[in-house]
Amino acid sequence: MPSPQTFFAAAGRAADDVLSAQIRSIQQTELVATLLNAMPITAMVLNEHRQIIAVNNRMLKAFGISDTGSLIGRRPGEALGCIHFSHGPDGCGTAANCSVCGAVRAILGSLEKGDQVTTECRVMLEDDGGTALDLEATATPLYVADKRFTVFALKDISAEKRKQVMERAFFHDIINTAGGIHGLACLLVEQEDMAGDKDREYRGLMMILSGNLIEEIMHQRRLSAAEHGEYLPQLEEVELNNLLQGVCDLYGHHMHVPGREVRLEPGEKCLISTDPPVLRRIIGNMVLNAMEAIPAGGIVKVGFVHSPESLRITVSNSGEMAPDTQLKVFKRSFSSKSATGRGIGTYSMKLFGERYLGGKVGFSCAEGRTAFFIDLPL
Repeated sequence: MPSPQTFFAAAGRAADDVLSAQIRSIQQTELVATLLNAMPITAMVLNEHRQIIAVNNRMLKAFGISDTGSLIGRRPGEALGCIHFSHGPDGCGTAANCSVCGAVRAILGSLEKGDQVTTECRVMLEDDGGTALDLEATATPLYVADKRFTVFALKDISAEKRKQVMERAFFHDIINTAGGIHGLACLLVEQEDMAGDKDREYRGLMMILSGNLIEEIMHQRRLSAAEHGEYLPQLEEVELNNLLQGVCDLYGHHMHVPGREVRLEPGEKCLISTDPPVLRRIIGNMVLNAMEAIPAGGIVKVGFVHSPESLRITVSNSGEMAPDTQLKVFKRSFSSKSATGRGIGTYSMKLFGERYLGGKVGFSCAEGRTAFFIDLPL
């Protein structure tokens, strides 16, 4: 059972003399060291407190270090630089977010069952705006001199997951938009005697949808570049009310969530220097998520407040996310929806908003409302 003072896994670490004895025990077992270094993926040996007492050469190479001492005694999330490990009272495994971490669950599951446990986990690193890793975590019991340890191996499946998620999202959105264009084109062809005002309306919708199609393709290109650290923001000065009104107009009649109202609460004139397509996409994702979270007839509110130094743009809706959903929101490929093609929106918000626009993306759930926001420097 978790210690009462932690959010999830038990607190407590081995005393220094015990930790030293455990390290010597592993080092003196030549077969363990040989097998550990023979593994083609990052691997480590953990004690009963989930502390690292040995690592393989692959892990040292991944971190670019030669001294294993900097990793000894830490827990896996602390060694990896997980963004959440400092949120718990005793480091990795004890924070609220650790309750949904596949890596911690694999280790605890193996300790409990005495058997190998493999799970997938998503780790966000606290390096430069939240690099995300998708990992396959495998925990395997190891007995040395009648003492129980855990061999913990991590296989990086980020490229595979990224490819799957981005392809699903790309084809899902492209097909939906192209389908809308095709449907309108069929109506124009089949109804030759269409009234002039209706004809103009449909042609206007086709222009909007074809523009959306181009923007979707361009966004996937930007996202691919951003994932590889290659995106270069194109800064322009824009008036914020105009930009936000454009987002509200675009998403206010979204085909997948009809019957919702997107309401802009305009503020005084505000000129900002930003990458307009990127900021529009970030706010658009927030708006679409909010629309999906409310029933038909509901209202999504978009607004902003600013000072001479900073700006906060907020998108809010009625209702609160479930606690376990709140812990996973910004992880790539996580979605509270089961539909194919989901799971990239909130992750891309944070990736673009923080790494490329220099802001801070977050959310709050309180008093029956959920609000996503982006803070930007002015």
